Amino acid sequence: MEVELVQLVASVATTVAGTIGNDAYIALKARVGAFLRRGGREREDAFLGELEELRSDLALARDRGDEAGAADSAVAIERLVSSELGRLLTEQPSLVGELRDLHTESGNVVTNGTLVVGGHTHVSNVYNHYHDGGPSARRQAVPGASTPLPRIALWPTDHYQNNADLLLRMDDVWAERQAAGVSTTMYLLGVPGIGTSAVAREWLRRHQDELTGPQLHASLGRDAWGNLPEPSAILERWFRELGVPAEDVPADPGERSQYFRRLAARGPIVVLLEDVVVASQVEPLLPDTPGSVVLITSHSRLPQLVRTVRAEPFAMDPLDPIHSRKLLVSVGRIGGDAAAYEKELDLITDGCRGLPLALCIAGAQLAVGHAGRVRELAAELSDRMTRLEALNMDDEISAALDPSYRGLAPDAAHLYRCIGLHPAEELEADLVRAMLPDMDTAARNKALRQLTAANLIEPTESGGYRVCHHLIHDHALACALADEPAEVRETVLDRIIAHYLEFVERAEAALSSRYRHDSAGTYAAYVPTGTVDAPAVIASLERRRESLENVVRLAHEKGRHDQTWRLTQGLHSFYLKCGLHSPWITTHELALKSAQECRDQLAIARMYFELGFAHLERWSTRQGDPEIARGYFERALELVRPADGNVTEGQRRTESSVLEGLGLVERKLGNPAVALEYYALGLDVLDGIDHKRGRALFALHRGVAHTDLRRHDEAARELLAAREQFAELPVPDPYNEARALTRYAEDRHVADRLDEAVRALDDAIAIMTENGPPYQRAGILLLRGDLLSKQGDHGRATLDWVTARDLFRKANSLRAQEADQRLASGSGAGDEDGSQDGDVE
Repeated sequence: MEVELVQLVASVATTVAGTIGNDAYIALKARVGAFLRRGGREREDAFLGELEELRSDLALARDRGDEAGAADSAVAIERLVSSELGRLLTEQPSLVGELRDLHTESGNVVTNGTLVVGGHTHVSNVYNHYHDGGPSARRQAVPGASTPLPRIALWPTDHYQNNADLLLRMDDVWAERQAAGVSTTMYLLGVPGIGTSAVAREWLRRHQDELTGPQLHASLGRDAWGNLPEPSAILERWFRELGVPAEDVPADPGERSQYFRRLAARGPIVVLLEDVVVASQVEPLLPDTPGSVVLITSHSRLPQLVRTVRAEPFAMDPLDPIHSRKLLVSVGRIGGDAAAYEKELDLITDGCRGLPLALCIAGAQLAVGHAGRVRELAAELSDRMTRLEALNMDDEISAALDPSYRGLAPDAAHLYRCIGLHPAEELEADLVRAMLPDMDTAARNKALRQLTAANLIEPTESGGYRVCHHLIHDHALACALADEPAEVRETVLDRIIAHYLEFVERAEAALSSRYRHDSAGTYAAYVPTGTVDAPAVIASLERRRESLENVVRLAHEKGRHDQTWRLTQGLHSFYLKCGLHSPWITTHELALKSAQECRDQLAIARMYFELGFAHLERWSTRQGDPEIARGYFERALELVRPADGNVTEGQRRTESSVLEGLGLVERKLGNPAVALEYYALGLDVLDGIDHKRGRALFALHRGVAHTDLRRHDEAARELLAAREQFAELPVPDPYNEARALTRYAEDRHVADRLDEAVRALDDAIAIMTENGPPYQRAGILLLRGDLLSKQGDHGRATLDWVTARDLFRKANSLRAQEADQRLASGSGAGDEDGSQDGDVE
């Protein structure tokens, strides 16, 4: 190619790489893709697939502060764009004019986050962050009030039949409860396969324009291991869907349920609870807001629901013969052939006895079967000995899906089987690469396109993929078990587990510099070298949370015990920052068993410590967390104090962390003097170890304990020292610096030295305005407003309370009501600061 063309190609490639993370990237990617389409649609699709994979790698590396990884990905993107453009120009030199147009349209203008593509200007508020400019706008780990309202997925109703009378009765109950100004709870009861869930969703579909508030869903049936879901864990998930700050979520199950009702009091909501097994599952999940609607489905008779929560029961009856016949004909795609099979269709309908599931299974067999299948099925359903086998769900699924599977190209079929081995229905593109490292990018993307075209998987908004139905996922697993040799299956499982292990350890290294038991030496290689976008890292973990937790269980069950405890260790900071106590505890209970299988004493001690810390963070006295936490900490302590006195640095660091945890337990129990004794022991253990952050945390905790004991001089000394130490860390910690200043202000307040308290909060607010999320800033402003009010400066106090209220609303926190109460009364009403004490290590 001529020099000019080489420069043009290189310039466009650089521009594409430079817009990653910028809103303009989408437009420019589409423009380059359209140009490459001149070489064929398949070339464009292959290019866009590979580009998206590299973009994801680049974004993850930048979020984690991995400068080397980000640079490698940027170079790979430029190389890809240059290669594809150059290849097309070599084949079609006449396109050089269009390339010049593309170069001109992009303007090669990428300054201050602005890119011109054609006649459109795209501006990004994150561009400077990615290109060493000023700080980017921070994203919240949990969405705020602007988050789209959660909605219940409503299935297609192409084949829906009957239940018209039942739906009208449900309407009547809803109208009566609305007129009475109370919430509506309706309970649909029927045998398995009768269609309770279909009726519930059909009723919601018919009223979707009227039910405009949040919609929450939970399945309360037993999981694959026979366990019932905890209502507390369901509420935990609902709070995230509603954008509630993790700091606001109560630990105690009863208080958590009350908090849910407070949230629901802001306006009517819809709750769908499916497959309820026992009535006690329901009550903690019920709103009592007038206008709210709760739909419950169950296969069990639960009179307690009627008695205790005033649920209106609706018993589901089988479909009548007319509607049974209509459903069978509709699902079976029989249409105009119905008259030719009158007798056979009657026999099939009679054999299904009005059960919608049976009718759908029979119809699906007719839809994909050969011409004579209708007569065969009629005969099978007329005979009691063959009726059950004829309606076997597994056979029906295989009959429906086998033709699609057998029609896949070898690469797509292999990928389908690998997806079946993956323990969750959603997967990201990077996992596909990890499962199939020997398949090149073009082949992988072609396989993904083929599975998508076959309606076996579908793209997600995040750039990953989702299996279109859980039964398809089950079928893919069955194909893997039948068609993949055992050694291939084991290799794929190893790759899946290894991929997620690397992912969580890289994320954990980005989120925290705390000590980890790193027997493999991986964390040292993952230390961030650039700015970390913690909210983005947390969001990437949240997208994969179901997969990660299922992989923990998979690794444990498959005997990959070393990977099991390492996986959970890597989830620590994610669980801590998001307040995910239920999965934190359940995954680490498995990890403890795996560590014991490994006979790694330090790993066992670390898992005891992790479990103790999880219970310390949850701190539900009703669930016994104080004693449980203490018990786990004490067991960890026994393991890191060997009788021979030969103590490794890892054991000493763990001992220090455990002693810190025991101190926090005692302080929460109201024993600050005992807490100080533990802190002193923990600090002594660190003697000779370079652990500046640990010493800063001990200073913070000691200062708080001294405040509890009214030792204000000691408290001031420790808290100011903590502030200075957090500021002087190799990677400064502004959050904890502001936290130390806030604790210092609280101490000055108790010591009746309000001027010093206000000055400290001034400094804390200055730090948090630049670095802090809205929720923490709001807590500090609320406290400063209280102190200013006590000083008689009501104008500044009002301004602080108004700002705090607005920030709490931005964070979607009910604590905005605290600011409103102060504004209404004109005086401060507490010392809340929203900070947490549980930052161990």
